[in-house]
Amino acid sequence: MKTLPEINFQLPEWRPADFAPLERNKRKIRDILKNTGKGSDKFIRACEKIKELLRTGRPDLIPGTIRAAIDVRALTYLMGRKEFLRSARITKKLLESFYKPRPGLSLISLLQMVYAFFEHFDQLGGEKTFDRTIFDAVCQLLRTELESRETGGAGPEIKGLNRYKDLIFTLDGPEQVVNYARNCNIDLDAAFKELSLGNYHDTRFHRLCRYRYFLDTLRHLPVGRDDPVLKEICKQEVYDALAGEGRLLGHEALSILIDRAASREISDSWRGAILSIAGDPRIPDNSSRFRKWWAILGTERQKKVRGWLSGFDLMLFLKALENYGEVSGKMDLQRMFRARKIFLEGLHSQGLIQHSRLFVGNYPEQYLQRNYKQNELPEYAKVKDPHRSMIYLQVGHCHMIEGSHSFKLWLFPNLPERATIIEYSTREFSPYALSYTLEANYHKEFRNQDRQPIAIIHYPNLLWQHKAIKFLKSEGIYPDIEKLFTPKDYATYKYRYGLS
Repeated sequence: MKTLPEINFQLPEWRPADFAPLERNKRKIRDILKNTGKGSDKFIRACEKIKELLRTGRPDLIPGTIRAAIDVRALTYLMGRKEFLRSARITKKLLESFYKPRPGLSLISLLQMVYAFFEHFDQLGGEKTFDRTIFDAVCQLLRTELESRETGGAGPEIKGLNRYKDLIFTLDGPEQVVNYARNCNIDLDAAFKELSLGNYHDTRFHRLCRYRYFLDTLRHLPVGRDDPVLKEICKQEVYDALAGEGRLLGHEALSILIDRAASREISDSWRGAILSIAGDPRIPDNSSRFRKWWAILGTERQKKVRGWLSGFDLMLFLKALENYGEVSGKMDLQRMFRARKIFLEGLHSQGLIQHSRLFVGNYPEQYLQRNYKQNELPEYAKVKDPHRSMIYLQVGHCHMIEGSHSFKLWLFPNLPERATIIEYSTREFSPYALSYTLEANYHKEFRNQDRQPIAIIHYPNLLWQHKAIKFLKSEGIYPDIEKLFTPKDYATYKYRYGLS
């Protein structure tokens, strides 16, 4: 007998793409399973019967119409639709009606109920008023049904959901999924796959998991570091998501960022995220945005953010001042800029600035809007002057107003009651209102006092700094003078004026 020649095979390595057709077919089979019977006349009639009760405002009659397994299938199918919860509330009687035709749910009805759970999650307890008892009853029903199928030849999805039922089917399910991902050192998508949740993307449960994952990322993010998660939490659908106990996800994110940041400074990216969500806490406390965010976050966090924003106001004022000096080509402004910058920043670095407000004209405003996103800027007022900008600073108990161009440095022991300079409901000022009008109102209110305001011209020979320091000392405010000058100017200042 003739021997056949040896045949050599060289099979290529399997690639992920080779499994794609298999995965597509598995999804088709799953979809067919989920849709089995949905085109039948019986199923359509069962759905229409329930829909009619929803349309006529009688959802309380639905339990009485459930007589056959097809009715349960229709009901669990409709419960997965968003329209259902707009017209009906889940009740104990509704859940009990599942078991009138038979003692347990069919596989299709169970899968549809599982989908309804993930699609609506906490809203199953009511979209407006949450009923924890009903929500827990749904969770218990699903845990019981999944466990009963463990030995009945259930597929991998049912087995996986049963294995992790106590982790998933609970009100803190999203948080537990995030903790699972963190403890296993895997990303959220991998956790969803391991927990048999891969078929429930774009459901409310999945979104809440992702939102909680954002918060967990914020808790572990190095302080001040920029990260894509900051852009995610600034999306309205994220920060307006419910977080429980009357708080939104935005409250949780803001609390994490504010509490973790240093007391006197914050990075641009973290500050930008805070302002994008909640805005400036210095706005009137009767405004809707203040009530929504800052009233809930509390006074200590408000105080901390106001301190950061004082530094931000000052930085923006100095940038606008520097930019105008460069654009205008005015050498006197450019020469004076460094001394004014060091003096004002020195006061801030010592924690002497308690409050601030920025005032800008049209051209400084255009500069700010070119370089910053509008929603990441602090609340500022307009100046009725195209080129000027001013800044108000509360230094200890005293009040300072600095400005660009030939604006003097004004210092007041107190602010008159008629002053609107720190009232954020007043949004436009003239340069005169920020100086001479303020001075006139001060004299009317405090004419019998020895303590008077002063207006200082910015002489280039350290005299203006000396006058300002002397005024502050007369009011019991003693800054570290060395931090208000360059080393060279400090030596000159000591020689000329001493330190007493």
